[in-house]
Parts: sequence; C-alpha cells; structure tokens
Amino acid sequence: MTVHRAILTIVCLAFVHWSGLAQDAPSAFPAGKVIPAVLCSADSKQSYALYLPSTFSAARKWPIIYLFDPLARGEVAVEAVRAAAEKLGYIVVASNNSRNGPMADSTAAANAVWRDTQERFPVEEQRRYLAGMSGGSRLVTAIALSCDGCAAGVIANAAGFPIDKAPQRNMKFAYYGAVGNADFNYGEFVELRKKLEEAGSQYRIRSFDGQHGWAPPEVWLEALNWMDMRAMAAGSLARDPARIQQTADEELVKARDLQTKNNLLAAVREYESVVRDFKGLADVSPAERSLAELAKNKGVRAEQKRETSALEQQERISGPLSDQMQAIGSDESDNVDLNALKHDFADLKQRAGSLPNSDDLKVLVVRRALGGLVIAAYESGQHSMEGKNYRAALAYFDLAAAGSANPAFAHYQRARAYAMLADKKGMLAELRLALGGGFHDASALSAGEFQSFQGLAEFQALAAEWKAAGEKERVSP
Repeated sequence: MTVHRAILTIVCLAFVHWSGLAQDAPSAFPAGKVIPAVLCSADSKQSYALYLPSTFSAARKWPIIYLFDPLARGEVAVEAVRAAAEKLGYIVVASNNSRNGPMADSTAAANAVWRDTQERFPVEEQRRYLAGMSGGSRLVTAIALSCDGCAAGVIANAAGFPIDKAPQRNMKFAYYGAVGNADFNYGEFVELRKKLEEAGSQYRIRSFDGQHGWAPPEVWLEALNWMDMRAMAAGSLARDPARIQQTADEELVKARDLQTKNNLLAAVREYESVVRDFKGLADVSPAERSLAELAKNKGVRAEQKRETSALEQQERISGPLSDQMQAIGSDESDNVDLNALKHDFADLKQRAGSLPNSDDLKVLVVRRALGGLVIAAYESGQHSMEGKNYRAALAYFDLAAAGSANPAFAHYQRARAYAMLADKKGMLAELRLALGGGFHDASALSAGEFQSFQGLAEFQALAAEWKAAGEKERVSP
C-alpha cells in the first residue's frame, strides 16, 4: 500500500471530523460472536467484520481496534484478535474492502468504517487503536503519524513504517510491532527498534515463532494488555496497581527465563522493555540491575553479530534471485532462464521444509529469504495483470507456486492470466489445481476475467465442484 500524501490527508481529515460522533444507542448486533459483514450505513458497498465482547453494553464507552488486512479478509483479521478482545473488553472491526493495491480503495474503506463505527457504537475516544498486517501495517502507521492524535496506539503485524516514513519524536501514539522469526520482514524490525529507541518512542517489538502473517492469540493478548498499560500511564484508563504489578512481574519472569536459557540478546531486549514500560508505574530496579550485569557479557555482542550476519545472508540468498525476477516483466526478459529460476525457488522450499528446527538460525534465514521472494512474485504477478502483460504474470505466479508451501492460490492467479489470454484449457487446468489444493473462495469464479466462460459446460461443472467443496468445509467440524 503506497501512501500518497494527498489521499492520506483526506483519510486523516475524515478521521478527525468523525472523532466525536459516537452515539449511546444500543447495538443491534449480538455480543460474543464474530459477525462477518456489517454494511456501512452511508455506503453499502463498504462493510466490516465485527466483534463485540460478550460483556458489551451501550451504557458505557469501549476501546476499539480497527484492523486492515492486505487481502481484505475482515473475518480472518477479527478472529486473530477475538480471544484477546473478549478477555480485555475491546470492540474489534476489520474492513472487508481495504487491501494491498490502489490507495484510493483503502482510503474509501478506512473512511467508511471509521465513520460508521463512530456513529454506531459508544467508543472511548482516547482509546482508539489501529492495527494492520503487511501493507495494512504501513497504512495504519501512516494514518497515525498524520492524523494528529486520532489513534492512541498502532499494532503493526509483519511490516513496519511506510517506506518513506520514520519514527518521530513526540509521536502521539504507542507502537507495538509483532513479527514472526521466519518473516522476511524480520530484519526491518531489527532496524526499526533502533529508530524507535532513538526517537524516544513508547514501543515494544515482539517476535514469535512463525512466518509472514497475523500474530497468534497469545501475542494479541500481550499487545492489548500493553496498550492498557500505556492508557493507565497516560491517564485515559484508571490505574490498577495490582494489575500493573502483575504485568511487570510476568514480563520480568520472561526476561529471566530467556537469560537462564542463554538467549542473552532477547533477554536484554525484554529487560529494556520492562524498564521502558513500567518506570514510574512499578519498581523496575531488578530489571535495571540485570541490564547492568548483561552489559558486561560478551555473549550479548556475539549474538548481535550473529543477528546481523543472518540478515546479510538473507540478502545474499534473495538478492540475485530478486534481480532476475525484476527482469521478467522488462525488456530484458529474454535473458532470464525461467526454468532455472523456478528450480532455485523449489530448491529453497525444500531446504526450508527439510529442517524441522525453526529455532535454527540457518533455517530461519532460508525461510525469510524464500518468503520474501514468494511475496514479491505474487506482487509482480498482480502488477503484470494490471499492466495486461499476462505472459509475465504467468511466469511470476509460476514462481510463487514453486516456492509456496501451498500453491493453490498461485494456481488460481495463473487461471486468471490464462482467462485473459483466452486459453480455456490452461485456465481450467489451473482452476482444478487450485481446487485440488484447497482454494475454493466462494466469489473467486465470479471475477471479471472469467465472465466470458460462465456459459461453458466445463466451467459450470467445475463451478459446481467449487461450490460443493466450500459447503463441505463450512459444515465440517
């Protein structure tokens, strides 16, 4: 999601304009249940997934978190946060329209969801939070940087700041970043941590076992609890000394456990978070003493060097392959050996999957490199589709299939390209591969690329199988 300044300004003006219109009318929606699609009153083309905690009542105001998924999967995003929101009492909404692509689409989605929820629900104005994944993270961070206090915090999953933005001093929001240890953007958060520290920001960076995607439920519970701690420090939430002390103690235990396991760099970062987050709220002297001891430990510097070396190795793996990929859609495409490049992707996939220990840094480096290459292949393929270079799109999606653990979605994208080339045989073959791999999104066959094939008997038969597979999945336990 490339953020254009003029469009972003429109988003921010809308956010500020609708900042005080929450009504106290009771909600017509059931609490304690994920609602896949709520139509926006002012624009029925826009919708959002919704979760109200089971204790919801219109008699009081509630914190709210706005989610933006890169593929407009509102229900998926809400499900990621649901357990934490239920426990800590947050309203959760996630756009079903905002996705990676034209910024104007995300602008319309953000405005519509913000306006509708501010009018419809009793929202606590000082406790509004923005969260996103991948391109959605960059979008919400850009909004928070520009909207003059519209959000109390940002929870960024799998991607950091917009490419042309950096942490600023006196930012008006707290920043929580979550990234998988095998995410190709892991290195971005290593560098971002330094910039946030230099800017004096209120921040926390949490890594977890996993690749590019939404953080798991336990990380979300930490993230929302951390935002509550920040709200208590700011005075927008009543202080609960017992809860503050309990949270500080739990974080200190995490740090000591990491130190006991000789994971020294992670221990240092955890102790630093305890001091940064709880100074003035709880006694942080135990964490300060541990930091002073670890400052003398050569093992910490050795781990920092290994981390830097791993990031450099990731670039050595992905850089040459990325350069070749960029040439596919250019005038130099004849110089690219597609079969060799596809073989390289498949080889990386084998290496990433053949070593089961996800904590092994060498394995993580391969997984990070491969993940970045696959995402780049998808993005380049979509860009080629938009530019009507369908042959290049086929090549890019073929690479994505070669590197993906589950290539079903890549086969669907290849079917779109074949459809635009009027290649019925290729289109049907790819759709069958997508269906066989488990991809059968209900609206996928309604895409514009397939309109001219809707009347064909072969297409209708496949559509019936597609629908049956989806229905079977919905009723299965």
